[in-house]
Amino acid sequence: MENEIILRAQEGNRDAFHLLYEKHREKIFQLAYRYTRSVEDSEDVLQETFIKAFKGLKTYQTGGEGSFAAWIATIGFHCAIENLRGKKRRKDFDHVSLADLFEEPAAGDPDPDRAVAATRALEWVEAAQERLSPRQRVVFDLRYRRHLAIKEIADRLDCGESSVKSQLSRAVVKLRKQLEPAWGKL
Repeated sequence: MENEIILRAQEGNRDAFHLLYEKHREKIFQLAYRYTRSVEDSEDVLQETFIKAFKGLKTYQTGGEGSFAAWIATIGFHCAIENLRGKKRRKDFDHVSLADLFEEPAAGDPDPDRAVAATRALEWVEAAQERLSPRQRVVFDLRYRRHLAIKEIADRLDCGESSVKSQLSRAVVKLRKQLEPAWGKL
């Protein structure tokens, strides 16, 4: 079904392209928000992704190795990286005490202080990730949050496996330096 819609969109049918947009826009927006942390920037990335997809749609081959969702997600990754490079924003964050970082709420524990401590620790780690380069953040996220293999990451980002390993190594070193004051030696 989707292949038929793609073929019609490749022939210039705007309604077909709009159907593809409606089907994939939420996932692209979520992907963009994961990296930009801004609704406005995510909307920009979403728009840029579909502009590039529309311009490059004739090069997409239905029935190939990758799905349309993966193809457009790759475009979305690249647009998010471009957006982050353009902004080069840094967010300040409060330091979290060592006790807060190690406190984990017990299952079913209604203690709001423990929940706050866990939330603060997560925010601290996410703030540290925002200090990574855009490429490092994407690679780190794909490897450790989405649990993709190095080869899968390389395929998605259209680069070599050695590049992925290098970016991942640099990201881990940077994060370790930022998190050591709170967690000691990792």
